[in-house]
Amino acid sequence: MHIDNDLTPLSKEELMPDLPNLVSEADFESMCAALDGLLLLQNKPIGLEKLAEILNTNIQTVEKVVLTRKSDFDNDEKSGLQIAILETGVQLATKAKVSQFIQRMDGQKLVSLSLPALETLSVIAFKQPITKAEIDAIRGVNCDGVVSTLLEKKLIFVSGEKQVIGKPRLYSTTQDFLFYFGMKSLKELPIPSIDIPAELTPEGQTKENLENSALDEKEFNESQGFMTIDREMSEEDENWEN
Repeated sequence: MHIDNDLTPLSKEELMPDLPNLVSEADFESMCAALDGLLLLQNKPIGLEKLAEILNTNIQTVEKVVLTRKSDFDNDEKSGLQIAILETGVQLATKAKVSQFIQRMDGQKLVSLSLPALETLSVIAFKQPITKAEIDAIRGVNCDGVVSTLLEKKLIFVSGEKQVIGKPRLYSTTQDFLFYFGMKSLKELPIPSIDIPAELTPEGQTKENLENSALDEKEFNESQGFMTIDREMSEEDENWEN
């Protein structure tokens, strides 16, 4: 999965003077090489504290190492790799310019979204955690198929249950959502301007409507093969959400 970062690359000359005095240039270059290997092997973000522990150094040095290697990758026109800096850590990713070639690889399929899927994903991103009934209410259509697609593409996940009649499932975005849109965290989302009519929320509906909604929710969940919430949520997404 690729990600576009708009951070201005820094040269080594700009970075090196700020290194702690106890770190030699040889040690620094060794850490840069080690970082490449660690990011290549790990298929998820690695936190700065964890990197500092592995490299046996401090956070300040790790930050310089990361920024140096990010600058190296960004300035290397012959490389299709880049370092993605996220709120949860750093991760090796591919540049957008090589996405067409990755898509041609056997068994590889890049995430592509239709307009309805993008609209539904936007609703979930702005209002998360949100129930499917609330998503349907905002969009004005049944979103079963779209929600299924977003779950399959791992852009959203079941993050809990709403404590109302029927206990409908709540949906939230995943880390892959951040990758897809090139964001470090959900804080980069613009201020939402989406309102859910009170009469269409679980709290504003009658008991009969809620019971019918719960049946629809149950049928949808069974069609997705959902079991219990605790087993559904991956440890990675649970930690990231918290």
